[in-house]
Amino acid sequence: MIENCKICSGTGKKVVKYSECPECEGKGYLEEFETKSHFKNASKNSKYDFDDEEIPCPTCNGTGSIPEYEECDYCNGTGKVVKCDSCGCEIGKYPEDKDLKVCENCKQKEDVRNDNKKVVYVLDNMFTMNDLEEGKFYKGKISRSEKYGVFVQLNEKTRGLLRFREVVGKRPSDFHIGDEIIVQVSELKLEKRELDLRYVPIAGYKLEKLEKEHELIDIKEIFDTGLMNMKDKVIRVQGEVLQAAQTPGPTVFTITDGSEVAWVAAFESAGVRTHPDVIMGSIIDVVGSVSVRDGKLQIERMKLVKLEGDEEQKVKDKIDVELDKKAEPESDIEFLVESDILEKLRPKMADVAKRIRRAVLDGRPVIIRHHADTDGYCGGIALEKAIVPILEKFSMDSGAQWHYFRRSPSKAPFYELEDVTKDLLFSIEDYLRFGQKMPLIVLVDNGSTDEDIPAVSQVKAYDIEVVVVDHHFPGEVIDGKVEIDEFVEAHVNPYLVGGDSNLTAGALATEVARMINSEITELVEHLPGIAVVGDHAKGEAVEAYIKIALERLTKCSAEFGSGKVYSRADVEKIGQCMDFEAFYLKFMNGMGIVEDIYGMNKKDFARHEKLIKILYERAMAMVDRQMKAVRPAIKTKTLPNGIIFNTLDVEKYAHKFTFPAPGKTCGFAHDSIVEQYEPGTPVITLSYGPDFGVVRATDAVSEKFNFNLNHIVTQFIDEIPEASLDGGGHECAGSLKFVEGLREKVINRFAEVVLEMKEKD
Repeated sequence: MIENCKICSGTGKKVVKYSECPECEGKGYLEEFETKSHFKNASKNSKYDFDDEEIPCPTCNGTGSIPEYEECDYCNGTGKVVKCDSCGCEIGKYPEDKDLKVCENCKQKEDVRNDNKKVVYVLDNMFTMNDLEEGKFYKGKISRSEKYGVFVQLNEKTRGLLRFREVVGKRPSDFHIGDEIIVQVSELKLEKRELDLRYVPIAGYKLEKLEKEHELIDIKEIFDTGLMNMKDKVIRVQGEVLQAAQTPGPTVFTITDGSEVAWVAAFESAGVRTHPDVIMGSIIDVVGSVSVRDGKLQIERMKLVKLEGDEEQKVKDKIDVELDKKAEPESDIEFLVESDILEKLRPKMADVAKRIRRAVLDGRPVIIRHHADTDGYCGGIALEKAIVPILEKFSMDSGAQWHYFRRSPSKAPFYELEDVTKDLLFSIEDYLRFGQKMPLIVLVDNGSTDEDIPAVSQVKAYDIEVVVVDHHFPGEVIDGKVEIDEFVEAHVNPYLVGGDSNLTAGALATEVARMINSEITELVEHLPGIAVVGDHAKGEAVEAYIKIALERLTKCSAEFGSGKVYSRADVEKIGQCMDFEAFYLKFMNGMGIVEDIYGMNKKDFARHEKLIKILYERAMAMVDRQMKAVRPAIKTKTLPNGIIFNTLDVEKYAHKFTFPAPGKTCGFAHDSIVEQYEPGTPVITLSYGPDFGVVRATDAVSEKFNFNLNHIVTQFIDEIPEASLDGGGHECAGSLKFVEGLREKVINRFAEVVLEMKEKD
């Protein structure tokens, strides 16, 4: 305790000597004074007869001397000392010893008394029944009362039964729910998960709080040991929160420590959000008991702490290293075909594969956007088959395929604003409603051109990662980069390494998919062959892909189908059926139907053959109907430079809003004309509507005249700025878009460019 100093009486100073009072000169009284200052209600000018000696000096209070002070050396000027709470002896100075309570003698006496007291333990929430000892005393709280006894809660996870027959000195009516009570463990029945208690009154006891420390382990160790072997055991893990979801019961945090993923369930009351400061991306330290829910690991929280500062960064760095290792793709896998361009693209493809795997491990949704044609569907479905098994393996969500993955077609051969708006809205909604991270967006068979920049730049405003697998002309390549590379994290395109569009996006995406998950090779190996045929690609690698497709389809037909031997024409039919179905799928992904069209379900291969027969007959009937309408309207001219130039007004002479669409109509019209000439004849077909044009050209036009539609589009943008023109695509297949009022000018200028083209020397 703290009391006033006995020397200075709490003033902190002492008198060292006295000196003469300067006011009264040592007399102790004043000879002259003001009457008013000494007598109440008296005027200062009043004249009374007073004895001067009876008026004391106010300075020295009539003593005639003034004291002089110095700091009290006993209490060092503080005016206080510290005394023992028990005996009152002085034990220290103030304030440095203010926390002292008892002197050494009293402390020794107290220790002796404590040694003779019973020890009563207070358990923290980390202790379980396995940690208790028979015969020891514990402090608890009565949680339930029955006729035969009361249940005593020792902590959140441990409670036992105190039967009234085990009570000494009290009646059953003395026990009430909520009362704190000291009990003794009489018997532990661990195999039955039962704890029997007794009550014995104890007069003197001391409380000792027990806090249990748990060694930090990796989540993977729990799986390696076995979930059932680890059930109910208390463990400690540290990890990053991937998702925080509020259920009607507990708050469930999905966490990863880099080695594996687990759920952490924290319950305070039904439907109430626990640990509101713990959000997606938080690093937490959790102690809890192992349980299994829906076949997944769930840690029942006993203690949860949000880490910050250096501790937080240390765990983040560890998780980042671990996930980086797990995200490494099989980058040294052999490609399905030999190709120098593929080998040059290998580092870029491995980068895309790693980013996709890392997104899955990070708990980020993956959105695939692909062009709605045969090539785009081949690439999109190949990536889907690679990603979904990994997603289901590493995600705690039993519906991970539906919650963390989405594949959607794009009508345009570029990522347009309509598509990006949908993707952003869905992603933001999932973030707000379910606490999901923002996604990784994978663009397949689009994403490389200037037309993709507006949509991609909008995505980047939300810090969303974007990767591209495409084969469209990306513009001028400078040091292996193009304009879109400023907006995307990874970009695979043959043009970046000196290639061309003949290695299609479907083929490239399939090879990337095999890097992500090589186990799908047999499932997807025929897709590149369908993709290259659908895009009319040429080259040695193309022929090798087609050969693989023919062998695989023939083998499946022999085992589960009609036993037919597949030819290139059969592969073309598959591509045409996919284009036909894509017209009606519109913005739906076609899950299930697409697999059947591509013959991916081996055991249902007979259904594939039936479906192709039905779709092909229906598609060709509609094509024949369209061609009967457009053939008479095709205008053909043989130009002086030897080019066969064809024009067709699809607005006037083709059926609208039905298959085939203007682009396909142009393709069929072009093919019907090419058949009339010798191979190698340069043929260009232009179909046009009110505000668009569709161009198809034979390879001979590119080879002999250096024809590249993308260069023409760039030229027209400068020449006719008022037409607000854009478009492009491949060198010999693409589109033009312009304002309707400038149609004649654009079409005529295109005809002039074709007329002015000169054959290469």
